[in-house]
Amino acid sequence: MEDQHPLKNIEKLPKVLGVIPARGSSKRFPNKNIRMLAGKPLVAWTIEAAQKAKRLTDYLVTSDALLITDVAKNYGAPVPFIRPPELATDTVRNIEVVAHALKYMETEKQIVYDIIVLLQPTSPIRNAAHIDQAVDMLWPSDLDSVVSVKGPFKKRDPILKAIRNGVLEDYCPVQDPADTEPFYIYNAALYAVKRDYFIKHNKLISQRQVPLIMDPIYSVDVDTEADFLMAETYLNYLAKTRRQP
Repeated sequence: MEDQHPLKNIEKLPKVLGVIPARGSSKRFPNKNIRMLAGKPLVAWTIEAAQKAKRLTDYLVTSDALLITDVAKNYGAPVPFIRPPELATDTVRNIEVVAHALKYMETEKQIVYDIIVLLQPTSPIRNAAHIDQAVDMLWPSDLDSVVSVKGPFKKRDPILKAIRNGVLEDYCPVQDPADTEPFYIYNAALYAVKRDYFIKHNKLISQRQVPLIMDPIYSVDVDTEADFLMAETYLNYLAKTRRQP
């Protein structure tokens, strides 16, 4: 069946690089990226999403740890290099990791990509449909980046609290809470940026972004043991119900 998508009539389809960063060390959650989650290592869920995505021209796993690269290769992921030590510390930003991967891939493949998609393994429920949707939204847009968010949260001010001088009070006091504007929160599942903007500004997120709104179930960001348990519950639920995003 012919692929029906918003980019069908655009003369030039984008060349898209997916980058999966999977650092070995984690002080709060050791070996997080290879811990078993609903029958698979955590990183495998993102690898499989990248494999199934139709809009990615290429993707890779970038890691400094042989345990992770071995797991990634076992699940069919390209691991063209071991990340250098200077990009494996706690202070290294994803921007530096993406820049290194982009330079390597463009040199090796003799290709210039149009869009870079950052896919963090800590978002195991984000899937191929979200990746494809992000590219479809970004490429025809005048904006330079897409960021995934969860929401809307319609009771903004009443649920945001501050502790001031030992007192819990409204963070943003308003006279009529019913009139507050809904808000959204980054869920860390996906960042997509046009290459030219990334190279020029060294940023993954532009000042104004295309919003990719994701259901809370798909928005779990595994950073703690509680997050891990929640992700496993949601993945088992989705497998049982075969629910689609």
